[in-house]
Amino acid sequence: TLTDGATINWDASTQDVCKVTLGGNRTMAAPTNNTTGQFISILVIQDGTGSRTLTWNAVFEFKDDTAPTLTTTASKGDVFVFRYNGSKWLEMGRNTNLTLS
Repeated sequence: TLTDGATINWDASTQDVCKVTLGGNRTMAAPTNNTTGQFISILVIQDGTGSRTLTWNAVFEFKDDTAPTLTTTASKGDVFVFRYNGSKWLEMGRNTNLTLS
């Protein structure tokens, strides 16, 4: 589990599969300790209030160069999978609007 805060930090060497529950509008920092070819995934969960936003660092590359809009429903989540190419985290897939219970 990543620590929720105004900026969310991610150590890819120890947390390649993780989750975070957003308690407000947040910014995802660039992951640290990356390895070329590495895959990472994150489950982004809305808290009980919902409608939280996430701004992604520029090292994350999404389809059509457009960051996704998160599911806004309280207590639902979205999963994102990335692969590191040595300079960018390329989105490999996503699954959105997940019921987690």
